[in-house]
Amino acid sequence: MYVFNFYPTHHKSHKKIDFRSDVDDLGFLRPWSPQEESGCKKQYETWYASYLPIVVRRRCRWEKENPRRNSHLLQRFVRKGIPHSFRKELWLRSCPSRKDGVWKKHEVPDEVIKQIKLDLPRTFPDNKFLKTENTRKTLGRALFAVAEHIPSVGYCQGLNFVAGIILLVVNDESRAIDLLVHLVSQRQDYYGENMIGLRRDMHVLHSLLREHCPRVIVTLEKLDVGLDMLVGKWFVCWFVESLPMETVLRLWDCMIYEGDEWLFKVAVTLFRSNMMAISSCETIDQLMTEVQNIGTSKTALYCHQLILKSAALPITNKSIENLRIEAERAIPE
Repeated sequence: MYVFNFYPTHHKSHKKIDFRSDVDDLGFLRPWSPQEESGCKKQYETWYASYLPIVVRRRCRWEKENPRRNSHLLQRFVRKGIPHSFRKELWLRSCPSRKDGVWKKHEVPDEVIKQIKLDLPRTFPDNKFLKTENTRKTLGRALFAVAEHIPSVGYCQGLNFVAGIILLVVNDESRAIDLLVHLVSQRQDYYGENMIGLRRDMHVLHSLLREHCPRVIVTLEKLDVGLDMLVGKWFVCWFVESLPMETVLRLWDCMIYEGDEWLFKVAVTLFRSNMMAISSCETIDQLMTEVQNIGTSKTALYCHQLILKSAALPITNKSIENLRIEAERAIPE
């Protein structure tokens, strides 16, 4: 799994990759770190050489034009990448505060607390910041807040990684917890005992794939495999642990600003880009391997191109809502 992300700190001096630092700005090991054994150094060097000028150019444009004052301009700027220095502000832009009484408090069962505690040391264990005892306690409080304010969710494995990323980016415990509760509450039917929202959205994704890459659906139906088994985790964790970290951050920029359409846009683009390999699968094992390989594919790594391709798809929140209505009629309770 790729977890690295890169942010230049000086515009003109970062013409070459800085090999002196083993960790990035969010505390993840870089691919050239002696501690990192993924063997992806060369691939990341090639990607970063093409991506760094984009990052520098976008940051200059943000600082020059300040798109935050114009909603139409802001959408275009968000899709082309939020600079690291602006990301916290933009993610929190429409996030309510728990202090406003938006969410009520509920008693959290001991079993939920036990599950949270078990997953704390498993959350990005090599991250420089998240592996400290104090930060793990902060992570625990964040996950407890979700269970306390959204009892229908309680705790679901995978939310620990979502919470970890939010804490690292926002770097403010109170507001990070506000954002975590806010985002989970928007998608709370993905979690819980029957995961009705996830089942519904897998049905929606199936419909979109039938339209945009039918050969994938032919393969799934031939092998009698459901999307929930293949990519349910993509939606439960909003692609954390499935895509490179910079790609996840770029996807979240769009998802937080525009909505769930971006989960579907990116999923369809990833399937389309790997359609030939997937459609050639003859067994379930081959299919599982090919879908798992999507996360380490060139399409997944080159996040700027992935977002631009996804933006071009005619998939909107309105079309998703219409498909969700149809899906709710089709899936069993």
